[in-house]
Amino acid sequence: MRRISDRLAAGKAIQLAAASTALESAQFAAIGPESIPASFFGLSAYSDPVAVEAPVSRRSALQVPAIKRARDLVPGTLGTLPVDLYGPQNTLSYSELLAQPERNTPRSVTMAKTYEDLWFEGVAWWYITEFGWHGYPTKVRRLEPRTVDVRIDGKVYVTQDGNQGMTWEYAPDARLIRFDSPTEAVLTAGARAIRASLTLDAAALRYADGSPMADYFEPSDGYDPDQDEVDAALDQWLAARHQRSTGYVPAGFDYHLNPFDAQKLQLAEARQHAVLELSRVTGVDPEDLAVSTTSRTYQNSQDRYQARIKDTLRPFMVAVEERLSMNDVCPRGYDARTRVAELLRADDKTRFESYKLGLEVGAIGQDEIRDLEHKAPLTQPPALPAPSSEEAQDA
Repeated sequence: MRRISDRLAAGKAIQLAAASTALESAQFAAIGPESIPASFFGLSAYSDPVAVEAPVSRRSALQVPAIKRARDLVPGTLGTLPVDLYGPQNTLSYSELLAQPERNTPRSVTMAKTYEDLWFEGVAWWYITEFGWHGYPTKVRRLEPRTVDVRIDGKVYVTQDGNQGMTWEYAPDARLIRFDSPTEAVLTAGARAIRASLTLDAAALRYADGSPMADYFEPSDGYDPDQDEVDAALDQWLAARHQRSTGYVPAGFDYHLNPFDAQKLQLAEARQHAVLELSRVTGVDPEDLAVSTTSRTYQNSQDRYQARIKDTLRPFMVAVEERLSMNDVCPRGYDARTRVAELLRADDKTRFESYKLGLEVGAIGQDEIRDLEHKAPLTQPPALPAPSSEEAQDA
């Protein structure tokens, strides 16, 4: 046995020596700009001084108040708008999927989170859990975008929480509904502006906490105290300042004020500029993010709603409508439409003037008007005929 173990040890030593010799004699190819393109590092060229910012996490982005407010105004508003299914000849049809996509979850919550995924990540996913008698989906489960992995071969794998230690399961295409954003994701396009805002907020917080230091002591007359004496003097100074506004500087120390000034550094102006940058990224009016830019005296709220729908909400709204109108979600000839009437609902006088004009030209009926006003129709279904005397006796 000892001879066998000695032979094994000798053989392993020979292998290690051969590997070491091979490494010493190996020549590796030089890596330079010619072998790696600049786009690998997020640059358009190696002469480009600014690299593309990596995407920000959703959790970090929501720490910025302007992003939180923009999220509530765009995905939050879109999630509250009902989506109706219209069939041939513009007849309104009932869709269980559009009425409540997920079980035990309100429709507005599912739609708001779907729009949020589009807005933040640029893509949203639904996993079909149930099909109806007609072969079309009736219930789904919304998937977090980062729990979905699209492989090189085009196959999609899904995990519960996106943890790399979890097992990824194959999801067939027939079970997936993918929504794509018509614009760049906010976490990618606004990464630099979001990080700048977070940095400015951190700087303002440090100033509010007293960092960098607002004042400091310096030894005088060649006095060189040790660290314990310095700590004791600072503790006494801090305790005295908490008790009274006037402090006493002991002998051997000179008191200095730090010239740092948040106003001189224009922290407030820089933070307002950061909000304007986020307004440009998100497409939300700066006035809605509490940044005054111009007078709104001659613009009413309905005009602002219309401008927001056309400029900001409509791209996402149309993208979801067209995806839900595809033949794998609803039958051919049917299409989904977002109901924006509630968002543009005018005052009573304006609404009824519009109804009157619609009735005169025949564009709308009384029952349709009452439906828009959330009232029961005037025309009732015909009553059942009364049974005859013979039928009554038989009964």
